[in-house]
Amino acid sequence: MIATIVGCSPKDDPKETLEKYYSRIINEEYNFAYAYLSEADKKVTKRDDFILFMELDADVTGLNKVEITQVEKKGDTIVFNVVENRHDYMDEKDKDTTVKRTVVAEDGEWRVKAEGDFATLIVDRQAKIGAMYLNGTAGKALDPAKAATRFEDVLKRDPSFYPANYGLAASYVKLKKYEDAIPLATKYVESAAGNNEKSNGMNLIGICYDATGNKEKAKEAFQKAVELNPENQLAQKNLSRFK
Repeated sequence: MIATIVGCSPKDDPKETLEKYYSRIINEEYNFAYAYLSEADKKVTKRDDFILFMELDADVTGLNKVEITQVEKKGDTIVFNVVENRHDYMDEKDKDTTVKRTVVAEDGEWRVKAEGDFATLIVDRQAKIGAMYLNGTAGKALDPAKAATRFEDVLKRDPSFYPANYGLAASYVKLKKYEDAIPLATKYVESAAGNNEKSNGMNLIGICYDATGNKEKAKEAFQKAVELNPENQLAQKNLSRFK
């Protein structure tokens, strides 16, 4: 009985497994990185979703290198501190972030526990990349069509991710698709929790009505935007044109 248990225990170094996992990610070999995940995580996250997340994540914060240190061992569960050095494309800076990663024994091999359901993280990265294209920042050329595609992908995957309604509406405004933008901006206002967000949405609605010649509704929207957030200077400026 003892011999059987020992025989099933992993013989290699768990730290080496985690290093290989990260090496695959750094080298953009995401298909191979997926193979290091635990079976439990593979049931939660499909291979395609894992690969898609990693591709998107590399566009937002590219992983440069890691430093791995073991901090805890409980039987066949090993916990490591990992210092991830990433390039944040939004800020154009390299940043260090310390995270905990767990390696577990599974069928005689070490496997990496995932940091969450990658499928749920995809929408966040898609939205951030959409904002990059919408604003022409973080190394992305201004491209509202590409921005719109990203935000459309977010809403297809998760219709409850309400900030994507604003992003898509703003993309449509830049594409002069005002009629399509209004219902999206309205959904954003209805879903937003804070007055500042609602104010931004109303301002966008006002821009759409103004562009389509409905001056009365445009003025009403700008007034509402200012009421919701008196500090919204863009809404104030837009409203001043109607006085």
